[in-house]
Amino acid sequence: MNFFEKGLQNIALNDGYSLSIAGMSIVFLALVVIAAIIKLLPVFLVVLDKIIPEKHIEPNSGTRRSADDGAAVAAIAAAIYKKKQKVG
Repeated sequence: MNFFEKGLQNIALNDGYSLSIAGMSIVFLALVVIAAIIKLLPVFLVVLDKIIPEKHIEPNSGTRRSADDGAAVAAIAAAIYKKKQKVG
């Protein structure tokens, strides 16, 4: 028990209580700031969307698939199949 009492005396003499209160205050304030940022983020994003609107990209009508695309895919698949048959 003597060691425990001596430890508490050292804490009291060396400003341990004020240091621990200061540390806990800093951590508490940091957590409050993080919670506030998380809470206000949706509001900030709505305001930011009004200032800088999202660009809507319309699909290009010039990229139509032709009937030859299916034939090309079939030819590629057949070539890969034949190559695998030769290797295996």
